[in-house]
Amino acid sequence: MKTIKISAFILALTILLPLSSCLDLDELNEDPNNPIEVSSNYILTYVLTNTAQAYKSLGEYNSNVSGTMQYIQVGTNFSADNMNYYDWSRASWSGYYDLLRNIEIINKNAKEDGHPFFEAISLTLRAFLFGTITDLFGDSPYSESLQADNDLFFPKYDEQQYIYKGILEDLKNADELLSRSDIGNYKVLSSSDVLYGGNAAKWRKFANSLRLRYCMRLINKESEMSGIGVNIITEFNEAVANSFTSNSDDANVDYLGTTAANSAPGGLLNSSNPPYNSKPCATIVDTLQSINDPRLYRWVMPVQHKWDYTVSKVTTKTVVNMFGDSYSVQYWPTLNPKVDTSLYVGLPMGLAVQDAMNYNKGDDAATYNSEQSPYISYMHGRYRKNSDTYIQMDLMMYSEVEFLLAEAAERGIFIVSGTAETHYKSGILASMNRWGISDGSNGFSFNSYYADSKVNYSSASTKLERIMEQKWIALWLNVEPWFDWRRTGYPNLKAGPVAEYGSALPLRFMYPEPNQDEKYLVNYNTAVDRLESTIFVPNGQSKDHTYSKMWILQGTGKPY
Repeated sequence: MKTIKISAFILALTILLPLSSCLDLDELNEDPNNPIEVSSNYILTYVLTNTAQAYKSLGEYNSNVSGTMQYIQVGTNFSADNMNYYDWSRASWSGYYDLLRNIEIINKNAKEDGHPFFEAISLTLRAFLFGTITDLFGDSPYSESLQADNDLFFPKYDEQQYIYKGILEDLKNADELLSRSDIGNYKVLSSSDVLYGGNAAKWRKFANSLRLRYCMRLINKESEMSGIGVNIITEFNEAVANSFTSNSDDANVDYLGTTAANSAPGGLLNSSNPPYNSKPCATIVDTLQSINDPRLYRWVMPVQHKWDYTVSKVTTKTVVNMFGDSYSVQYWPTLNPKVDTSLYVGLPMGLAVQDAMNYNKGDDAATYNSEQSPYISYMHGRYRKNSDTYIQMDLMMYSEVEFLLAEAAERGIFIVSGTAETHYKSGILASMNRWGISDGSNGFSFNSYYADSKVNYSSASTKLERIMEQKWIALWLNVEPWFDWRRTGYPNLKAGPVAEYGSALPLRFMYPEPNQDEKYLVNYNTAVDRLESTIFVPNGQSKDHTYSKMWILQGTGKPY
């Protein structure tokens, strides 16, 4: 598996220091201690590591999206409103645009130097970040963005379809550059390219895999994209042959765990108190248990106190999972039919705080730390470490590509080699391999796993739903399943009882707090007017709401 190693030095050279007003700019240009131009090799390291961190944070175990997709819940303390109520505050996009400014420097340098490899990298990363912005917010600054040097301080919010068109054009151009017969003559320092070590073939696979992602993102808008000159079926078909083919193509970032900047958010370098408040959600836990999925043991710990109908007194037992992880569990006697007697217990979706604190306590009247109920499972201990073999920042994985191909084959309008079931199975296997699970090891039999009617492709009444459910599992703690759920309605997730705006899940991030300058407000209000309120947006509230539909969802009937 190819991973990014976060450099020990995160370069600050890409952000120019404030300049003293008494310095002559011509003299400054000649000062070797304050260079205006910075090598693209230096900038690239900064961009790659920070892009990975920003993207991963969207679906991380303590994010609103991970709660919405019912991977985790925060409910056994008194700070659970955003997560459980879906009462999201306004988001920020400044970090993405900061990264895009640095990417524009790489792009400019590449064009001036005649360096197609760096140009292709810049196009790929530009597409990735602009894609992330529009996926989250909808219409956003694009064609007029990053032009403050030209005194354009209030860029318009481009309509979403034109942003996606630009994204696909950038990725196609990147593919063409990377397919040049002489691309090997243009070098990128392996130490600077912490993603693929200067390997152009790997970058080409990444660019084409992103093309697959965005073509499928637009599947419900195929005719409208055709109207502006984009044939997403052709784009998808062209990209397939040079996309990811194994886990070694994955674009992943390792946490080094040596400083707060390069450590996982749950480790002691970033969290003085272990994050026990993030609980695995019952939705994912129950799903994994129902199909005997071994990924459960990589992600979740057993309860400390297990209710049991067969013991007559509290009995301590040692529980060892298939990977050799050992836990001490107290089995508590009960006759209460309402308690969950499972060894792995997730916290149900969207409970009121008091209900969450008392969940599964049964007849136990003891008081426990509000974050540490022994009757609810914790996230696996690896999520409280500074680094771990399996904890990475995922930009894109091979398993995602296989599920995209499975969906494409199932839809029957794309040209895909192999059947939908073949790609579906490959996606599951790729995910398991990514978590150190292989067929025939640790007592695991993939054939036995796949024989389950809740896993087997042919037994599914709705094939797309079966694909999307396994993709949801495979992309654990990733933002992509949220985007998939929005366009397909799968998996069929339900809001919890305390959802702020009714029985539905959020659809978008609200724009950053608008600047009150009149020129800014004109652009902001124009973009808001193009949003479509759903029935879950309260009367009288702005359409700049988490339950409004952006263009990519309008008229699709999805997800509701």
